[in-house]
Amino acid sequence: ERALDMVLASRRVIVCWAMGLTQHKHSVPTIREVVNFLLLRGNIGRTGAGVCPVRGHSNVQGDRTMGIFERPAPAFLDALEKEFGFAPPREHGYDVVRAIRALRDGEAKVFFAMGGNFVSASPDTEVTEAAMRRARLTVHVSTKLNRSHVVTGARALILPTLGRTERDAQGGGEQFVTVEDSMGMVHASRGRLAPASPLLLSEPAIVSRLARRVLGEDSVVPWEEFERDYGAIRDRIARVV
Repeated sequence: ERALDMVLASRRVIVCWAMGLTQHKHSVPTIREVVNFLLLRGNIGRTGAGVCPVRGHSNVQGDRTMGIFERPAPAFLDALEKEFGFAPPREHGYDVVRAIRALRDGEAKVFFAMGGNFVSASPDTEVTEAAMRRARLTVHVSTKLNRSHVVTGARALILPTLGRTERDAQGGGEQFVTVEDSMGMVHASRGRLAPASPLLLSEPAIVSRLARRVLGEDSVVPWEEFERDYGAIRDRIARVV
């Protein structure tokens, strides 16, 4: 009743929620009712009012926008094939829960993480740890150590990388990355600090060099260009999405 009185007395209401609601079994109907609640008193489209879904990471929404999804749409895959000239896999991948099950059941044998703290952030810590230990190889590209680094498969690698606060100088000059925050705002992120070590590689450099080693120099994807100039990556993303 107190909450109701506060809502009735306010001309502007913002409802915030985080991953507990977003990932809930009944998330869609629940969030639909949240929106209906706001619509009842005109709190959608009004300055200082509305919905505020808080993501688990500042760039989760940005990942989805530019195509990082375990179940990509056929139109996206068609655009990817047209842009790069190779046939991308059409089979769906794993989301977080299915990835844990796949590791547990031996269907997946390699875990490769770009940042994050997978063990601690996943829904069931004990189940996740047991699944990770069944992997043949676990790899973490990370800016700092966390719990996931000590829960390993048969072999484990930690690949240190530049943080977003560190200057990133490549062959094409000083680079910046673009991020989409939890409010849907896209902006540039440019490091200002000296790197912790001259040996640190950036995430794009690690991915590009790994791809060249695995796929060979005959790959149709211009990995060296992507490492040298992040603008080239953004240009390709723009043409695909």
